[in-house]
Amino acid sequence: MIQIAIVEDDNNYIKILKSYVDKYMKEKGVTIVTEVFTDGENIVFDYRPQYDIIFLDIEMPKLDGITTAEKIREKDKDVIIIFITNIAQYAIKGYQVRARSYILKPINYYSFAFEMHEAIESLSKRIQDALLVTSENGLQKIPVADIYYLESRKHRMTIHTKSETIEIRETMKNMEQKLQPFYFVRCNVSYLVNLAYVSSIIGDMAEVGKDRVPISRQKRKAFIAAVTKYIGGGSDV
Repeated sequence: MIQIAIVEDDNNYIKILKSYVDKYMKEKGVTIVTEVFTDGENIVFDYRPQYDIIFLDIEMPKLDGITTAEKIREKDKDVIIIFITNIAQYAIKGYQVRARSYILKPINYYSFAFEMHEAIESLSKRIQDALLVTSENGLQKIPVADIYYLESRKHRMTIHTKSETIEIRETMKNMEQKLQPFYFVRCNVSYLVNLAYVSSIIGDMAEVGKDRVPISRQKRKAFIAAVTKYIGGGSDV
């Protein structure tokens, strides 16, 4: 599923863009969820990094597209921004906010579909998948590759990453299901470990990133087998 925001103050262009999204979905067989904002102020208010692509009009009466993009970039460095404009020279300013490209008005379907295809290709090639969680700071997008391990205590969970620890309210079962494709394995009922950061196993402790986490007797055999398989086989640790 791809999440798109359309930020446009002209109702005619809103209708056109929504119809193009519908047409693109039918042609390509992809699922796209679209949210519409009629001014930059509306999207930046309580902005959360949940969108994959934002189509952003440059000329708007309250908050223009460039300023809107600057405010979005303060909270979301990854979202793909595509400007919509009447005048090509305005789009040059887009490089300052790392806009991917721009579409000139009047918008035709060919231009829209081309930019959609390029943006989706870019999304699919991103190396780092992200985990979307709700913490005390609001909605956060955490690159999976930055996570060392997760620690569960009662109804709270701590995500240990390269740069910070993040507290969330979530169950270990749900997180294990979300992270299963990315080589995360339990070494203990309360710990879910990224195998990429297991540097050694000494006794009943695993060295993960900068920390040591306990390995339970029940999980030890399966955990060591998972580590061994991940690094390409060999003798037991």
